Amino acid sequence: MQLIPNSAIMADAAAACLVTVGGPGDEVLSFVTRTLGEYAAGLEMTKEETQGFGQVYGTVLGEVINEAVGAAGLSFDDVDLVIPHNVNMVSWRQTIKEMGADPEKFFLDNVAHYSHTYASDVFVNYTTLRDQDRLADGRYYVLVSVGLGATFGAMVIRHRKR
Repeated sequence: MQLIPNSAIMADAAAACLVTVGGPGDEVLSFVTRTLGEYAAGLEMTKEETQGFGQVYGTVLGEVINEAVGAAGLSFDDVDLVIPHNVNMVSWRQTIKEMGADPEKFFLDNVAHYSHTYASDVFVNYTTLRDQDRLADGRYYVLVSVGLGATFGAMVIRHRKR
């Protein structure tokens, strides 16, 4: 797949993540998902279903982000940066507007560089920020992604500098 019509241009990437309980890396504080089953057909959705998904996308994604932040015992003001998937700028502008959030809190630099790299976006973006020394020790970040089908996910982490 190279193109999701009216949504994203796809790029190739791969990522791996090592997870352990009590390890020295970043600490996961919360993880929230929400699936809207009425959009389970993904690329096979009708035009009306695709439009309906587009209409609720920003609202639901904002709710999931805020729910994850709240579950971590934080407010959105406590979050340094949202590290998202790179689906497209239109969807992110919609979400940011729905949330009433500061666009500077969303790392969108890689959308133009890599486009959408399936499940690797968040890891590519995290690595970019880490390599640029833009992740501060002890600060909070929200990792966010949405998949066709339609599952929304957000995870709050506390960064531990190595």
